[in-house]
Amino acid sequence: MNFLKNKLLTIVLVLCLAFTIFIGISANKGENTGIFQEVVTTVVGPIQKYVYTAGQRISSMFHYVTSLGTIRGENEDLKKEVDALNKKLVEYDQYKRQNEDLKAMINFKNSNPSHNLLGAKVIGKVGDNWFSTIIIDRGSNDGVKKGQCVITGTGYVGKVKEVSGNTSKVMTFIDEKANIPVKISSTDEQGVISGALSSSNDKKAKVRYIPPDSKVKVGDKILTSNVVANDNELPQENIIVGTVTKVEEEESNFIKLAYVKPVVNFSTLENVMVIVK
Repeated sequence: MNFLKNKLLTIVLVLCLAFTIFIGISANKGENTGIFQEVVTTVVGPIQKYVYTAGQRISSMFHYVTSLGTIRGENEDLKKEVDALNKKLVEYDQYKRQNEDLKAMINFKNSNPSHNLLGAKVIGKVGDNWFSTIIIDRGSNDGVKKGQCVITGTGYVGKVKEVSGNTSKVMTFIDEKANIPVKISSTDEQGVISGALSSSNDKKAKVRYIPPDSKVKVGDKILTSNVVANDNELPQENIIVGTVTKVEEEESNFIKLAYVKPVVNFSTLENVMVIVK
C-alpha cells in the first residue's frame, strides 16, 4: 500500500513538472495557449498548492530537527558550564576554610609566643567513631612525640597517642576513652573530659567528676588543665576545649556531669598544630 502511494505521488510530481515546463516554453514563444493553458492552470493549480504545502511542512520539519540538535548542543554546553562553576564554588569554599584556619593558627601563635608549634595536615580519620582518632602527616622525624598536645587556631583537638617516622595518630577528646584532664573556667574546678553521644546522635563530650556542690552552669568554658595523666605528657593549660551546654547531677556517684559542645569542628578538620615544646 505504501509502495502504491509513493508511486502515485511520484507520478503527480512528474506531471506537475512537465506542465510547468510546458507553460514556460509556451510563454517564451509567445504562443496563445488560450483555453488549453487555462485548463492546465485549473488542473495543476491545486496540485501545485498541495505540493507547495507539503514542501513547506517538510522544510519546517527539517528546521525543527536541526534546531533540536542545536538546542541539545547548547544544553550540553550549559551543563558543562554549570559543572565547572560548581567545581569552582567547592574549591572556593575549601580555600576560604583553609584561609580561615591559617589565620586562626597565626593568631594563636602570636598570642602564645612561648609555644613551639608544628603545623600538620589531617590525612585520615579512623576508629569506631569517625572523629575519635585522626592521622596527621608529621612524625618522629619532625619532632613529634607521644603525649604532645594537638590544637587548631580555634582550640583543643587531642593528644598524640602513636608516632611513626612521618605520621602520627592523635586521639581526640571526643573519643569515649580519652579521659583528658580539664577545668571549668568560672570555678577552676577539675574534671575529666571524654566523648559522649547526645540524644540526636551528634558527637559531643562530657566532663565527669565535677564536685556535687559545683556552681558550673550552661555557657561556662572548658579549658585544658595543667594536670597530666602520664609522665610522658606535656601539660598545656588554658587552651579552650568547648562550651557547657547542659549540666546533670549523677546521684549514684554524688557528682555532676557537664555536657560540652567542642569549639573545634571535627567534621571539617583539615589543619592542626602540634605543640612540640
